Amino acid sequence: MNLIDINALIKKADELPPLPASVVKLITLLSSGESDVDEITRVIRFDPALTVRLLRMANSAFSGASVAITTVQEAVGRMGTTRVLSLAVASHTRGLMRTQVKAYGYQEGELWRHSVISMLVAELAARVCKVHVPPASSTAALLHDIGKLVMAHFLDLEILELLGRAQNEGGLSSMQAEVQILQIHHGELGGLIARHWDLPESIVKGITYHHNPEQGMDLVCDVVHLANTAAKHVQAKLANKRARAEVLRDSAERLGFSMESFPWLVNESVTSFTKVAALFGVAQTS
Repeated sequence: MNLIDINALIKKADELPPLPASVVKLITLLSSGESDVDEITRVIRFDPALTVRLLRMANSAFSGASVAITTVQEAVGRMGTTRVLSLAVASHTRGLMRTQVKAYGYQEGELWRHSVISMLVAELAARVCKVHVPPASSTAALLHDIGKLVMAHFLDLEILELLGRAQNEGGLSSMQAEVQILQIHHGELGGLIARHWDLPESIVKGITYHHNPEQGMDLVCDVVHLANTAAKHVQAKLANKRARAEVLRDSAERLGFSMESFPWLVNESVTSFTKVAALFGVAQTS
């Protein structure tokens, strides 16, 4: 007998508010790898709220703009299409992901911070991986833990104790414990949410398999795994703590990523997140 009603879990996932049509369109365009600045500009300028956010971001210290930017086309040209998309999705999901998720140890705003740092790591990964990092990677990294939001609603004290014992006494990872106790893990649930939002399959895979990228058979899965792992080290560094998370060797090999670059990736992500935190007016740590 399952401790969680899987059908109720999926129904709850389907009740999450959808991403705006303009953001979904941007994600689809950029994931295809065939978009250009004019095409992206046309999508954004018909969404007033997104336009305001984008211009604010483009004129912030985060983008390093020295001259005032007044048009969407200038903003896209200044920031680049991948960063525009990432920050647009981050802005739209902030309200959803800033809630407290006690079941997973996240204080208010901490899930959003972890997600944004993961997104920034995925962007920077293109500079240290020998393979081409797919454009969808940063969005998948941002949304990789979205399943935890829904899963947490069903985790009562008894289930949490069972999950804890499976990890502490059984030596299982958090994902393995979820599968053994609940028959589904948060990555799979997040993938269902992404599919419900009509996001591209590469993003669905990146979310679903971020803990077991070898099963996704897509480089996005490897990038998200790397991003999730590095983000934990970034958060530990910001909090003056130590992180235990490690990058899977096979995943690093598929990406052409050398662990000698890991400290650089963490330090650069710390710098980037400091600017993003200032942009959104949030604390760097909880």
